[in-house]
Amino acid sequence: MASSENFILIIIIGLYLSVSGCAQPVSDNPGLAKFSEYTFTTSNHSDLICEYYGTENFLRHTKMPHFTNLSLMSTPIKIKCSKDYHWDKIIILTPLRTFNLLDRLVLGQNVTLQNAVYTKASVGRVAGLPRKLHIVLRRNSFKNIEERDLYYAQEAAFVEQNWDKILSKLEENCQNTKSDTKKFSSSITSDACQKAKKQISKLR
Repeated sequence: MASSENFILIIIIGLYLSVSGCAQPVSDNPGLAKFSEYTFTTSNHSDLICEYYGTENFLRHTKMPHFTNLSLMSTPIKIKCSKDYHWDKIIILTPLRTFNLLDRLVLGQNVTLQNAVYTKASVGRVAGLPRKLHIVLRRNSFKNIEERDLYYAQEAAFVEQNWDKILSKLEENCQNTKSDTKKFSSSITSDACQKAKKQISKLR
């Protein structure tokens, strides 16, 4: 009985801290960590600078990885990460409340290679912002033209493969939606899927 009461108390405390913006990302306490509004940002590079711009506030991190309580920032949030001899990485974050890819595309929401695969567990319950971000910077300095062309060809192939995966996910969403939709509205679903596919083509 006492253990049950303690568990409930922990849950209540975790929810309170999350809402108040004070919950710390404690890795050894998963019971509280799932309530956290913090975002854990990682990268293959350790020596890059990431700047977070809210509409009313600003944060700067010079070390990787790091935690940031994005729920305290005003959205949309622009993240700019930079490093010598690499192109800057720009990410725009807005609260995510809808997780069906078809719905998101039809509603005109911001869909990227990274957030297209987000689920409800991927974002904070209060702010709707991602719990994890992985920053990938692209090189802009090479020894010669051959090295440059090979690098960009590999990058382009990687991007295409990932968009293909997202398109497959969209196809799955469309099929599931058609199965759940009554016959009289099947044409509406088909139109929505076609529009969503065109949107993916524009994003690629």
